[in-house]
Amino acid sequence: MSNTMRSLRLLAAPAAATTLLGTLLILEERHFDQKSALLFALLTAAAVAELLPAAALGLVWIALTLQSLKIFPAVLLSGVLSYAVVPIVVFFAVIAWKTRHRWILPTSAVVFAGITTVNWFTDQTWINFIFGNQIYGRGVLRSLTYAFLIFGAFAALNLAAWAGGVAVVKASRSRRAQLAAEARLRETATELAVEQERNRIAGELHDVLAHSLAVIVAQADGIRFIHRTEPESVEEASRVIAESARTALVETRRLIEGFSTDLSNQPTHTVEDLVALADRLSSSGMPVTIESTGEPWDMSAAQELTVYRLAQESLTNAFKHGNRNQGAQLQLVWNEASLELRSRSSLITNPAAAQKTAPPGRGLAGMKARAAAAGGWVETVRGEKTFEVLAFLPSATPDQHATATPAKPRIPALEGARP
Repeated sequence: MSNTMRSLRLLAAPAAATTLLGTLLILEERHFDQKSALLFALLTAAAVAELLPAAALGLVWIALTLQSLKIFPAVLLSGVLSYAVVPIVVFFAVIAWKTRHRWILPTSAVVFAGITTVNWFTDQTWINFIFGNQIYGRGVLRSLTYAFLIFGAFAALNLAAWAGGVAVVKASRSRRAQLAAEARLRETATELAVEQERNRIAGELHDVLAHSLAVIVAQADGIRFIHRTEPESVEEASRVIAESARTALVETRRLIEGFSTDLSNQPTHTVEDLVALADRLSSSGMPVTIESTGEPWDMSAAQELTVYRLAQESLTNAFKHGNRNQGAQLQLVWNEASLELRSRSSLITNPAAAQKTAPPGRGLAGMKARAAAAGGWVETVRGEKTFEVLAFLPSATPDQHATATPAKPRIPALEGARP
């Protein structure tokens, strides 16, 4: 497209010269003879002005100079309309000018006006015809005044063409800059989308694998110690390992092969899956109790996944870095227009053990980003012996919440939960 536009632009100057030639030949009833030498020279300069701007300006200067030297016919024979080509040459030369010395262009416009004025005043018959009286012999001041008027008219015409060319160049540059900025903006938007998707996949993989691998490692370590003394517990531990690995594999495949229709249509995690999550951690050595208060409201799939991931990451951090023997508590407080999720776990009081299991910052940062994407927030509170995660998620449709008798909580309390 750009090559086509450039080709059409290069044809503008020859087309203008051809059109002007036809117009002048018709208006002045010209013929291809010696009287048209100046006209043909100036039209040739106009035709090549955009391809060879410096040569076009030089050709105009030569043609006007030859007329002042009486080599080309005088103004009366050449025709006054021939000088209308000069501003066209200046205009196209400005558009095509590439060198640094742009001062040459307005200077040439003024010089052309000066030479034209000289040519007019050297043709006594023509100048007397234009002003309708005898100029020569009427005083120097009077002649200079007329010369100044003619010079000013031609200079204004040529400089107007120069200004028009400058305006076109600036508009073209502005347009190119705008297109380049839009292209860079599209590239930046694409890179941002790719980076956001990469971060989303990394966060999902972190949540999936961190939890599943923590459970698998705990169960595998337990099997090492109980396979002889408590062989009946090995089967349950193996079941938990297989279930955790299978869940991690399915979720990982869903992320990596998200374009697959079969996988993308599979249901994602819901709030009800928190019970299975708590059971899995409880069977791995960290008792988890869940308490739900208030009336649950309908959630979108994205909200349900957000709640599950926040609870999963909170409990996984407690399982990896907290005191497993003291267990963890997960509380969901349903309000009319929001959900508050609170996770509480015990810290390891042994300084050496605590230093060995210092939590990294990836999980908490991912939780805050996930909650923010859902319009909520996540805060952590670290006490002397406890660690709490507080999450707030707003409801997307608070006007649809029922205000009648509270329904049965969707999250059943596990054994040991507070009434």
